[in-house]
Amino acid sequence: MIYQSKKALVLLISNVVIFFYLYFDHLNALRLHSADFLALWGGFFVKLLFILVIANIIVLIVFNLLNDMFSKNKAPTISDERDRLIELRAVRNFCFLLAFGFFLAMAAIAIHQPISTMFTILAFTVLVSDIISYASYIFYYERGY
Repeated sequence: MIYQSKKALVLLISNVVIFFYLYFDHLNALRLHSADFLALWGGFFVKLLFILVIANIIVLIVFNLLNDMFSKNKAPTISDERDRLIELRAVRNFCFLLAFGFFLAMAAIAIHQPISTMFTILAFTVLVSDIISYASYIFYYERGY
């Protein structure tokens, strides 16, 4: 497995673990404070974004340190056109899935579903989009696109 695939796999695992930790913590908060429903969902998304950004930075630092110590595959110093093309394809997949999930959440509101359904769809859309993005990195690097 090459460096980029390992990095994507580590970030994928860490993001899934962080998401489910925050989501289950959020469900407990919803049970306790159901009156502040919209504020709790807004807080969840802000906290999710902030923690994912900080956690990704920390995970990348630790991954690079451990990779340099234990692996012969060093981090590439340059990025060629193939790397940029793979990144663009992964971002494209992420955006398509995120847009689809957004429209699915809006459709849930249009057919008179509870607002909690919309927020749940949005939350899991963020998770699935993230998974597809990192899986795309792994797939495209391993296939050699």
